[in-house]
Amino acid sequence: MSARSEVQIHPTAIIEDGAILGPGVFIGPYAIVGPHATIGAGCRIEAHAQVVNEVHLGEDCLVGRGAILGDHPQSISFDPATPSSLRIGARNQFREHVTVHRGAKEGSATIIGSDNYFMVGSHVGHDAVIGDRNIIANACLLGGHVVVGNRAFLGGGAGFHQFTRVGDLAMVQGNAIVNRDVPPYVIAGAQSQLFGLNTIGLRRAGIPPEHRDDLKRAFHLVFRGDLNLSQALAQAASREWSEEAGRLLEFLRASSHQGICRVRVRSGE
Repeated sequence: MSARSEVQIHPTAIIEDGAILGPGVFIGPYAIVGPHATIGAGCRIEAHAQVVNEVHLGEDCLVGRGAILGDHPQSISFDPATPSSLRIGARNQFREHVTVHRGAKEGSATIIGSDNYFMVGSHVGHDAVIGDRNIIANACLLGGHVVVGNRAFLGGGAGFHQFTRVGDLAMVQGNAIVNRDVPPYVIAGAQSQLFGLNTIGLRRAGIPPEHRDDLKRAFHLVFRGDLNLSQALAQAASREWSEEAGRLLEFLRASSHQGICRVRVRSGE
């Protein structure tokens, strides 16, 4: 039997009847895996971590010490008997004391993609949808129904109001208060303010210079010009844009519960 196929369970761990463990899973001291959990191949559940209720955990994930995945939503009216789930892709890391809650309505789910990194003490609320390759820094708090795209960086201590959206390759500064949508490719911080494009992130992501220039033009039209958002989007529809600028404009045209972050007004403007 190969090391990959062996399941290692510490004698103090509790694996309830009905739990499904894939090959190569490691379950550490005092960890708990509930009866409706499915743990993918190669996952590591460290000491005192809990995977409870209906959780589908993809392969090669880390659930750090004291982390809890799949517990009940933080809603006073929630009935614990409600069947809902938490669905997680592959190669995610949930560091110490991360909490991720399952869906709040019957048949609903909180969904997390692959290759995300959740740092110590971060939280994902019920029915959130998180894409791929995001970094969620220490003590970052995502409320229910928050949507995060791909390759975003959310700074430590930042708080996100329920139903807010965060676009691809966005960067949100630490301790930000986010109660409006953060468009893709931007830097946001303070209280739902935009500071400009995430130019370093764009370069690192391999976005070609001509596409970055087109993004700058789109950003200036929408956020730095004299037009309101509706007028700017109408004017933008009269020309062709690069793929990334098109995605920015598409994000801004989509329905929003919370509205869009706006550019910080500089002193003297």
